[in-house]
Amino acid sequence: TSSVSRSNAASSICKHGGSGSINTAVTSASASSTQKSDPHRSVLLQCYVELKSSVNVEDHVLDYLYSNFVISKSLRDRIRSDCTTAESKAGMLLDELPSCGASAFREFVDALIASKTSVHQKLAKKLMNMVKNDQQSL
Repeated sequence: TSSVSRSNAASSICKHGGSGSINTAVTSASASSTQKSDPHRSVLLQCYVELKSSVNVEDHVLDYLYSNFVISKSLRDRIRSDCTTAESKAGMLLDELPSCGASAFREFVDALIASKTSVHQKLAKKLMNMVKNDQQSL
């Protein structure tokens, strides 16, 4: 039932999300299955701790994702109001991002690049290299 409620929540949170865009990997317990079916989600999970502690979503990232129709206004506002620390804001965004449509990962990387901070630039490069390496290994 949690995957059903996650699916319903995603459709109201993400502009391009919804149950149709949620990959079967979201409900899969197997890491290898996740990697094969959704390398972007796999990379986000592998880098979750580093991203959560290093990404400042208030530094352009939330507004970029909102203006590119990746996240809804309600999710953007909820992240800003419900989360009190930069780490919790990044965590909430990372938790929601996989259910925000096929382009969400690429838009997230683009948001990191567009923020023009050196930490975000390095993370964007790392994420893209990991996806590239994952795709080559398949």
